[in-house]
Amino acid sequence: MEQLQAQQLFFNHIKSKLPAHLSLVDEVAELLNISNDSAYRRIRGDKPIALDEIQVLCNNYKVSLDQLLQINTDTVIFSGNIVDNETFNLNKYLHDIHKNLEFIKSLPGAEFFCFNKDIPIFYFMQFPELSAFKFFFWKRTILNYPELSKQLFNGEEVDADIQETGKKIINTYSEISSTEIWNEQNIHITIQQIEFYRETRVFANKHIILKVYSQLEELLNHLELQAEKGKKFLANGKPIVNSANYSVYINECLIGDNTYHVKAGEKQMTFINHGGLNFMGTSDKRFCDFTYNNLQNIIRKSSYISVIGEKERSMFFNSLRERIYEKKKNIL
Repeated sequence: MEQLQAQQLFFNHIKSKLPAHLSLVDEVAELLNISNDSAYRRIRGDKPIALDEIQVLCNNYKVSLDQLLQINTDTVIFSGNIVDNETFNLNKYLHDIHKNLEFIKSLPGAEFFCFNKDIPIFYFMQFPELSAFKFFFWKRTILNYPELSKQLFNGEEVDADIQETGKKIINTYSEISSTEIWNEQNIHITIQQIEFYRETRVFANKHIILKVYSQLEELLNHLELQAEKGKKFLANGKPIVNSANYSVYINECLIGDNTYHVKAGEKQMTFINHGGLNFMGTSDKRFCDFTYNNLQNIIRKSSYISVIGEKERSMFFNSLRERIYEKKKNIL
């Protein structure tokens, strides 16, 4: 590949990663601390780009030169942060999720695929005590916050910024068409977390346990109604004419792994959950193609329950509600 062609390909790739409202020239000029005219000359290929400039742009936009220049290696470049109890900031974590969702929403024709292992954050954020429980579990059990080791869960999340960011996540996700693959294990994980805290007496009282279970049941009711309508909308709301599409598949053979995949025309991105809370993402074409094809294979082996499939849909959600009912009965 000639240098001019490679340089133009490089900048075209960066442009494809930018939201539509951002200017490639302005972005390059700011990152490289050069004038817009100098940025133009590099983008057109009139001036060769220096290695240190390539490094700056690759680091900022998470570009793999191996992939871009079709160098044959087995490397796949992922980007993401690793959190622990010293670095984790819940509001920043939620803000980053919202930022990614806003970018996805800006892509024409974007569809979001979820292969769930646990309840996605987009849903439990709509229920205050349930979301507070999840956040408390993350910090106390997954991240091992020392100050929470003896603290009881009282059902509250007092941080107003977290609540506000959560609302933004809910609203944005509700505007993106999605295809989701579920099985009963997705809900059982949360039930197991609740039961673990109940048995180890982490809940402040039984009323809070019952409230968390009741909101988990409300969440199931909302998911079932969305599946029935084939549209997304907020809890206690209803779909409107231009509501985002909601396609749900049930697969009882394969356990999900919290893989999230975005496809918008030729543009693809894959996000993978690891270590409980961490996510890493890639736009590597080979990896994204594999992920998309794998998801399509799983979908073909799953039961579709959106709009049609009333019997299977009812059986699925009734089974989960029955399990919650049995757990609540043991508490009363």
